[in-house]
Amino acid sequence: MESSLLLRSAFLGVLSLLLANAQDNIETVLNETDFQVQQIANQAILNRANTCGSLSDCSLDTCKRRPCWPQSKDEIQKLSCVPVLRNGDCTSPANGTCQSLSVSTQKTYLRVPPDQDPEKDRDFQTVLCAQKSLDKKLQQAWDNTKKFSLGWAFFGGIEGYLYVYPGRDYVDSGQCDLYDPRLRPWFLNTLAVQKSLYILLDTSTSMSNPTGVLSSQTRFNVASNIITQLLNTLTNGDQVAVSTIGGEKIGAPVSVVLDVQETSLYLAGISSLKDSISNTSVTNSASNIKNGLQAALDFFNTSSNLNVIILFTDGQFVTPGNFNFTQLSPVLAQLNARNVVVFVYRIGSFTSNDATFQQMQSSLNMSYEVISDDKNPLLKIHSYFDYIAWLRFVAVNKKPIWASLYADSAGLGNVTTSIFPAFDANQQLIGVASIDVLTDRLVAEFGQPTVEKAISERSHFVPSLQKPLPLAQTVTSPMRPSAVTSAGAWLQSVQEATLPRPSGILYVVELVPLQPVLLLLLIVPQRSQRVK
Repeated sequence: MESSLLLRSAFLGVLSLLLANAQDNIETVLNETDFQVQQIANQAILNRANTCGSLSDCSLDTCKRRPCWPQSKDEIQKLSCVPVLRNGDCTSPANGTCQSLSVSTQKTYLRVPPDQDPEKDRDFQTVLCAQKSLDKKLQQAWDNTKKFSLGWAFFGGIEGYLYVYPGRDYVDSGQCDLYDPRLRPWFLNTLAVQKSLYILLDTSTSMSNPTGVLSSQTRFNVASNIITQLLNTLTNGDQVAVSTIGGEKIGAPVSVVLDVQETSLYLAGISSLKDSISNTSVTNSASNIKNGLQAALDFFNTSSNLNVIILFTDGQFVTPGNFNFTQLSPVLAQLNARNVVVFVYRIGSFTSNDATFQQMQSSLNMSYEVISDDKNPLLKIHSYFDYIAWLRFVAVNKKPIWASLYADSAGLGNVTTSIFPAFDANQQLIGVASIDVLTDRLVAEFGQPTVEKAISERSHFVPSLQKPLPLAQTVTSPMRPSAVTSAGAWLQSVQEATLPRPSGILYVVELVPLQPVLLLLLIVPQRSQRVK
């Protein structure tokens, strides 16, 4: 009986060591992935600071390969076959399986959003060429993480492009034509600050005028399109309402709850709100911005989230010189008391009321920018994304974050993702670096409880009561760069706040039957040092 108890005690001791070692193993895997994703982001920061001044040495064909283009014989011969959980393009499985996929390890593939043509947009092509050195960095990241979980290494830019390695082509044309990284869960994770968003849409008669010489679209259509796409970027726990600038409701407010749906793109409430916006038109009635701001305050009364107002207008909602700014003072004071952050986007070339907005900016935590064309709608409100992403980045102590389990868009199964945003020295969001990890492999290697625990500890939750950062003043943070901060100094400060490369060896330990207890004690390696 005593020997049996001793044997059981010895086994439990060994099991405890194994579980502890498994936890160290998964930590080593996640730390290495975090280190590599930071390296991708750091390279993107340097690339943005050194944007090439000429496109003469950069061709989209030679720098990167666009997916879904016909492959040459040489390209086909250089494809590699990698194991996957499920190849979504597989319709005639060979040997009864669809668990392999042809990929290109020769170069990074490039994907662009459906409304962008880099062949016709020189500015967009310059952005793409500036990031061409990501090719090697993505390959290095993939080479250093594929040993424990084969996934993708990629970088999605705020302009809507995606560099991904290894590259693959798609049978489904929708995968090529409709993909926008800014609408994927991993990118949106960088915006996951619970917020109450109140959108004001100017419907005055002047909004039916053309946006400007660079666009034949009306100002109203440009604003409506931006709002529609903005609604696709909401994250779990967000609340949103839309009204005219005079406070008349457009559709019903929506509380975003993501369960089965990964993003807000196809949520029923959001779809209904989009329909209401599409059914709204310009009117001849006068608009009173005070009523719209008061309606926003009423919406925020029940909110414990970050409160945000976004106003789309051409600035002609009042007659120049006839606006009494003092009428707004009580409302502005209430907005400040609620810590409301305001983004104003003026559409078109009407400037007579700019002084009014400048007065508002001096009284509010507010930014004010001009929209002059209809290209790339989401990029037009990049200052909003810059702010939310930076707020999230500060809230998670500028560390990589891990996405909750979601389905890979290419049909490879369930994945989790290490995510790290890249900002320039002015805290403008450049894009998001990510490395996918196929969770089924991790679970098979380390066990589901160990994997879930490790990933949940890195899936930082941002509380809804996140204190807003000022838009017009210096952020009280040692990471805030000055206007003359160099890219090198800025990058060094970011690196000092993030994880160092982990040390130690990745051990794989399997549970074996009860009898060889002594053997188990011999093969358990020393616990690797954790990165704090």
